[in-house]
Formats: sequence, structure tokens, C-alpha cells
Amino acid sequence: MSMIVRRDGPVPQLLPEIARLKRLVADMEAIAAGLHPRRDVLDRAPLLNGWTLSLQTEPCLTGVVEGHPEIADLRPAVTSGLWVLAPELGYARTLNRFYALGLAAG
Repeated sequence: MSMIVRRDGPVPQLLPEIARLKRLVADMEAIAAGLHPRRDVLDRAPLLNGWTLSLQTEPCLTGVVEGHPEIADLRPAVTSGLWVLAPELGYARTLNRFYALGLAAG
């Protein structure tokens, strides 16, 4: 995420990004401690089918998404930056959210 700051003083536009990064850090600390997301968390997460590891300017996933809060079901999607990929455990953590992993591409 990039933001141009044009003057001294508070930059309240950063607060949503800070909150998002804090959620990511909390999730990564839990994963590092062996506390993987519970089934109910993954049940509420968007399901990404036909997923494959992709690269844009940063690693991400592409696939067909279901249950995403901003993308209609069964639409192709590209995730935000990928932070954790755990295919054997059925999930990925991007900058924005967890994804439950369905079937991989191919």
C-alpha cells in the first residue's frame, strides 16, 4: 500500500491501513504459535476455487470466489497480497482477509 503524504502533522488516512495491518499481524502471530484458524472462521471466509499461486507486484492468489463481501459469487478474483499460504490446512491469509481454499487449479 502506498500513500502520498503532502504535509506535516497527523495523517488520519493511515488509520484504516494500520488497523488492517494490526489484524494481519495478530493472525500471523497466532499462526506462528500454531493457532490456525478455527473451522467456523474458515466457514465464514470467502471460498476460492480454481486457485493458483500468482504474482503481480507481490504474491497473490487468483481463482473463482464465493462469499466475498465485495465480489459477486462465482466471479474471477485476484486477492490482495499473500502473506500466508497453507494449502494442506485449507486456507490463505492475504493482506485483507482469510480465504478458505477449495480445489486448486489443474
